[in-house]
Amino acid sequence: MFDSAFNAAFVATLLGLFAMMNPIGNTAIFLGMTDGLPAGFRARAALKASLAVLVILELSIFGATAVLGAFGISMSAFEAAGGIIVLGIGLKMLHGSENPAHTTSEGTAAVQAIALAEEEVDGKLVVPLAMPILAGPGSITTVVSVVAGHPGIGGKLGAAAGAAAITLSLLACFLASGLIAKLLNRQAQEILLRFMGMILAAIAVTMILNGTMGAVGDYLKDHPTAAAGLRSAPESAARP
Repeated sequence: MFDSAFNAAFVATLLGLFAMMNPIGNTAIFLGMTDGLPAGFRARAALKASLAVLVILELSIFGATAVLGAFGISMSAFEAAGGIIVLGIGLKMLHGSENPAHTTSEGTAAVQAIALAEEEVDGKLVVPLAMPILAGPGSITTVVSVVAGHPGIGGKLGAAAGAAAITLSLLACFLASGLIAKLLNRQAQEILLRFMGMILAAIAVTMILNGTMGAVGDYLKDHPTAAAGLRSAPESAARP
């Protein structure tokens, strides 16, 4: 039986990554890269890109704690900082602007300049498509922040399962890229982008609040004198 930490981390990761990675919207990039190529190659390309995204996210989930510990950064502080980053991305999405966390000028130029030859496309599936367009800083921050908010093995497993689920949805969208291109016009993509931005902003606010509260709690735990001063402050103010 899965515990509450697993379930909560799974849902948070699934929603956060769906809003961040936008599998349906980013399918247009994959379609542009593989347009005109044989269906068999497009299927293999979809699998390769999705596997690369999954590996990046899973390594971030299970290895982030050790990396942050080496720099002396608490998970609560990272969650709060990550929430600020995610909030900025969500607000930009609400205004209809491009997601900067998953796009670099070099990556955009590389995607736009890709030829239809299979050899050249194959070399672009991991960089820049998987990283940084899909599993970029925003997505990595999201999964690490979820782990920070749900410590323990249950939280990590839930986040890992959520990352796997969103990767499967990404793979499904890539495999159905031809059909999606026919059904989803530019206006529909704009509506989806703004809706995902609202969800992302709401998730970011929760991350900021939880991370701030956790960081303050950790500070007071490590500095009992400060905690005692805060407790005595209301008593001092109440005295005539």
